[in-house]
Amino acid sequence: MPDLEELIATARLETNKGNLPSYIPLLANVDPQAIAIAISSPSHAMQIAGAHHLTFPLMSAVKPFLLLYLLELLGSDRLLQLVDRQASPLPFNTIPIGKPPNPMLNCGAIALCSLLDRAQDLQAWLNQQSGANLSIDQAMLDSVRSVSHRRNLEITAQLHKSGIIDHPDHALAVYEEICCLRGDVKDLAKIGSLLIASQVPNIATVLEIMIDCGMYETSAAFAQEMGLPAKSSISGAILAIAPQRMAIACYSPALDPVGHSVAGMYLLRQVLKV
Repeated sequence: MPDLEELIATARLETNKGNLPSYIPLLANVDPQAIAIAISSPSHAMQIAGAHHLTFPLMSAVKPFLLLYLLELLGSDRLLQLVDRQASPLPFNTIPIGKPPNPMLNCGAIALCSLLDRAQDLQAWLNQQSGANLSIDQAMLDSVRSVSHRRNLEITAQLHKSGIIDHPDHALAVYEEICCLRGDVKDLAKIGSLLIASQVPNIATVLEIMIDCGMYETSAAFAQEMGLPAKSSISGAILAIAPQRMAIACYSPALDPVGHSVAGMYLLRQVLKV
């Protein structure tokens, strides 16, 4: 594996090619050149480099773990009543017509959040299972909710209109809270380690959906190039899983037009030597 600190130095040059998201005020005010990586093995050995002390909200990087938790709790039949598991060429914030295509889109994750009593249940489970130290970032949650015409309000209203969810306010509130679970790259790598054991049925299901849907409309191209399940986030987090080998967590907040971390994508390519 290449030297991670050397990779961080070269990856920092990539940050100038991206932009911070402008529609959530606090995300628009972070350091665009911040960058970090953590790699966890099946034995939980950790390699870290860069500004690994920096914390960030998981945002969409939490979606695979929402899916895993609910699969463990309720089983796939209950979940498939609310959301399909089909790849989609649509952006992450698509307003659905009928059942959401998959749990990696906002609409699919909001639908699944209707099954959660509260965000703290997922938070506690992830911390207990992985040894991470995730906590709900109230300031980020307030920033998310300060946007009066946010797209997720429209998505939730459509899910309710279509009969997918019965309590839209609850589903959206829980979704926003789990997206505002905050940690650092070490925490992301630790929870990522929960997905390394690909032979376990529920984990295999999550990895399959990640490889088909985790990088939104670029999922097929990413899978062809990288060959790994992955999930990106508008906070600048990317998590990739090499089954049986490692979980790779990257953070750098400058994004490409799709919403993937520019430097994070560079780091993944270099670590995997794609």
